[in-house]
Amino acid sequence: MKVFALVNTAAGSVGPDGKNRMLRMLSRSGISADVVVFDPESAASQVQSLLAKTPDLLVVWGGDGTHRTALSMAGVGSDSLVLLPGGTMNLLTKWIHGDKPWDIILQSIIARRARRTLDAGRVDDALFFCAMIAGAPAQFALAREDVRAGDFGKALRDTGLALETAGHLHLKAHTGLGADLPAANVVAAMVGPLSRSRGMEVAGLDVPSPAAALGLAWSSLRSGWRNLKAVDIQITQTLTVADPDGRPIPVIMDGEQIDLGARFTAHYAETAAACLVAA
Repeated sequence: MKVFALVNTAAGSVGPDGKNRMLRMLSRSGISADVVVFDPESAASQVQSLLAKTPDLLVVWGGDGTHRTALSMAGVGSDSLVLLPGGTMNLLTKWIHGDKPWDIILQSIIARRARRTLDAGRVDDALFFCAMIAGAPAQFALAREDVRAGDFGKALRDTGLALETAGHLHLKAHTGLGADLPAANVVAAMVGPLSRSRGMEVAGLDVPSPAAALGLAWSSLRSGWRNLKAVDIQITQTLTVADPDGRPIPVIMDGEQIDLGARFTAHYAETAAACLVAA
């Protein structure tokens, strides 16, 4: 069996010894594999290069952002992609595999596997498989990642930008259902593990203060955001978000910051990608 593994050693629960841990685990299963350390600067080309080798299994161990990259490059034509939880939140893999350790998931898939297709949201060529957030929380989430990476100077700069953004950003959002969302400075679109329907669930929030925006960063989506006051959730196939003042809108997709300008449209994309699960 031809096996390759892409390991994000910077992900929250993988760590710097992730490559050796992966090699040991595969060796115990009687598998010889090439293991590559994930490089965020060339992530897309790494995945593309490994897929070109036509592996029986392409194992990707990392967080939601790492998996987003792999799924975006593999698309729906892949029948070899294995996503393993290695981040801090792991929204996608918990939804796909349940709350199991990464090595147990991999052993189960090696023993007997099945193919599963995944829906997504799409903005031009950019896909998200959990959530997209537009507005100040996207900037605050970036500052939080700076702190996690130990870059406190960048964290202070990004926090300053987030505070400025929270003070001036006013977004207009249209769902294609004949009406705009209520006036908001935060717009979120959820698919897959965060949605209860076939389609994008979108919500507009008028966050009253920078502190409130900080509290609504990426991590809050895994818990009680639906219980916030004045959350208006609509189910739609399209979502257009614009800043009337023409300022660039901070956006994160599956925890990663994306540059989409001052206006963009997201579409619900059925069967956008595929991965392997235990049969």
